[in-house]
This record gives sequence, structure tokens and C-alpha cells, in this order.
Amino acid sequence: MNSRLLPAATAALLALSATSQDQIAVKAGKILTITGPVIENGVVLIQNGRIQKVGKAADIEIPWTAKVIDASDKVVLPTWVLAHSQGGQRGLNENMQNVPWLSVADAIDPGSVYFEDCLRNGVGTIHVLPGNQTLLGGSGMVVRPFGRTVEDMSVAGNTGIKMSLLASGGGRLQQIRKLRRALEDVREYMADFDRRKAEFAKEQAAGAIPADKKWTEEYDRTKKPAIDLLNKKTKGWLFVPSVAEVDEAMRLGQNLDLMFVLGQNIDEATAVLAKANKPVILDDVFEYFETDEETQKERKVCTAKLLADAGVPFALSLGLAGPTSYPWWQLGTCVRNGIDRRQALEALTTVPARLLGMQDQIGSIAEGKLGNLQILTGDPLQATSWVDTVVLEGQVVYERSKDPRLQYLFGDEQNKASKAAGPEKAAEKATEKPAEKAAPATGDKPAGTGEDDKKKNEAK
Repeated sequence: MNSRLLPAATAALLALSATSQDQIAVKAGKILTITGPVIENGVVLIQNGRIQKVGKAADIEIPWTAKVIDASDKVVLPTWVLAHSQGGQRGLNENMQNVPWLSVADAIDPGSVYFEDCLRNGVGTIHVLPGNQTLLGGSGMVVRPFGRTVEDMSVAGNTGIKMSLLASGGGRLQQIRKLRRALEDVREYMADFDRRKAEFAKEQAAGAIPADKKWTEEYDRTKKPAIDLLNKKTKGWLFVPSVAEVDEAMRLGQNLDLMFVLGQNIDEATAVLAKANKPVILDDVFEYFETDEETQKERKVCTAKLLADAGVPFALSLGLAGPTSYPWWQLGTCVRNGIDRRQALEALTTVPARLLGMQDQIGSIAEGKLGNLQILTGDPLQATSWVDTVVLEGQVVYERSKDPRLQYLFGDEQNKASKAAGPEKAAEKATEKPAEKAAPATGDKPAGTGEDDKKKNEAK
């Protein structure tokens, strides 16, 4: 079977490679580069999946072989980057907590509607991680929301271990104790491994073991990811649910390379987080109301604004449902609370790219970076703006005009019957050729054939 499938798979890969190597020129009315100045009437030239040139249209000559996307009345900016997401999984592992050897790659579902929604919202890079109720829950994976298999979607694998301080099946102190114990067990295993290895070398030097014999034992594969975490060869993505766990998070951060994924009730810890001198990832709900116990008065809290004022770079998250699942809502919430427009845009582009260690590849429009662009019908902070087109690594992967679900939602009344059958049938109906018009229902009958008239006369 494999020998029969190999030629077909190879042909598919070659076809995808050829598509991504085509030159694409995007003519833009406005280009938001994020890290550089806004370019009016500009061009982004992509070749072999990477941005070759970006600048004023008058300064860039478009090759005659390039495929041109006319967005001269639209806004072009980099696709959004999510540094932490639990979307697109078949199921979250929340029962077996201490499983650092697992990978989220086994849980990602390429057919999930979540990835479809990501493209519709201009998201081009997603770091998918296990759930927040884990202890040492397994490693994450960076994917693009496009592809038939996990391998097609993969951008980077084994991006670090998900950890959590969220109390599960016990109190806060018990969760901290379990996490410390899990890490200490790995340290003890490493110490025992190193001791036995040193004894082997000592005995070999003394002649008790043949000189040509080598140490062949390797680390237990179930402990290897946690060993890499302790040796700072991989990152830990630590969920900090509230201000009460921040001190423990800071303590762990002294010995591990940790990225903090914050919960909602974190507003009182902004000064402490500023001492860590590293970006953080916000919960998707970062604006809420608190009631003063003495005065019983409500006050609005915006964690993003508090972090911005404290000088802490932050990355925004998107929820899996509701208004916080839309980038426009998150950006608007930031600006509404007094955060600078550019800083808000950076929270969905350059900051998460830096958290992932991919700032040289994604997050802004610059020469040499991946050709990941979203084309909007208007300004990204305008409520009426839509994502018109998404380009990932030089390949057009989404077009609003061909979106079957939008056609299903916004199609005209004559397609009611096909709508009832679902979005796929609605899309098929939209591509069908119009049927020939029926004869008008009036007194003027269409002329029949000569044979028909003869039969009628005989009947009379």
C-alpha cells in the first residue's frame, strides 16, 4: 500500500512546493508593517514563500511572471500570531497530569472548524498547547491553520512543556507541592543516571570493564522532555491562574526558562511581573469588574492596561467562543482602555512571535520574513472591516468570496432550500450554472413541433 501511495504523495508535495515558489505581488492601498512606517500605495513582493521586497509601488518593479493581487483599495498587514491556544484539539488531556512525554501533535484535528475560523479572522500562526489543568502536561506545537494533515500544518514541533499551578483535585498548596515533587523526582533520576555513568567510567579506567565497551544507556524517554526542561534546553509554558500563584511562578522562573500564561485575576501582580523582565501571555478575558468589599462599588479592571503602564510586554489570546474569540474585539478592548494603537497591534504580532522565538520569521512585514499576509477591507480597528484574503508563505489559502460558510450566511433568499442542507450544499449551489428559464405561465403557449400539431388535429 505504501509503495502505491508514495508517488501520489510525492506529486502532491511537488505541486504544493511549486505553488509556494510562484512570485506573488500584492498591491496595497496601505501596508501596516508593524515594525516600520505605514506605507501608502505600496507593494509586497513574495518569492519562494518569503518576502522579497516591500515598499512604495513607484519603487518596486513587478515581474511580468508574478501573480498580482490587487488590494489597492485595501489594507495589508501580517497575519496574527497566537502564542498560546487550546483550540483545534480533539480533546484536552486533563485527567493524566504528569505526562511530559506526550505531544499535542497527537490531539490536533486538521478538520476542526477552529482552524477555519482562524483563517477567517486573519490568524496565520498558532501555538497549540495542552490544557491549563495539567501538571506537566506534554509539549506544544506551532501550526498554520491550513493543511490536510498535522504534518502539512506543522511549523515547529516540541516547543516546550505545558505546566500549571491551577489547583486541581486539591488546594493551591497541594498543586505547588505536586509540581515541586514532580520536578524533584526528575532531578533525582538525573543524579542517579550521572552517578552510574561516572562509576562505569571509573571501573573502565581501573580495568574492570573492557576498554572497548561503551556506555549505551540512555535517558528514559518518558523523562527526557522534563530533563530538557530542567537543563533549560526547552521552555516551560506555566499557567498562573491568579495573583496568589505569582510568587511561586517567579521562584520557578529562577531555575527554568519559563513563559507565563496568566489567568484573569492577576491585576495586583503587575509590579512583581515587571521584575521578571519578560513578555507574558494574557488570558482572553482581560477586562472585568471588581466590587470593593467595603464600599460595594464596582471598578473596571483592564489587565492589559496595567501591564502596559508597568512596562511589561504582553501577547493577547483569543477565546474559543464569544466576543473574545475575535481579534478585532481584543484590539478594540485594548484601545478603549487607553493602550496605544501600535502596542495593541504588537500584542497580536511581534510580541507573540518573540515569545515563540520566531521573531525573524513572522509578526511583521519585512524582507526575508515569511510571506504571511492578511488583506483587510479596511482598518484593523474598524468594526466593519473584513478579512478579504489570507496568504501564508506565498500561497493564497483563504478568499472571502469563496468562503462557503459566509455564502451560507449571507446568500440571497433564492438559496433558502440549499441553505437548509448546510454550508457545503450552499457552496455547490453557488457554483452551479443557472438553469434555463421555464416557459412563462401566461395564455401564450410555446409553439409545439409539427408532429405535436398533427396529433392534436387528428384527436379533434
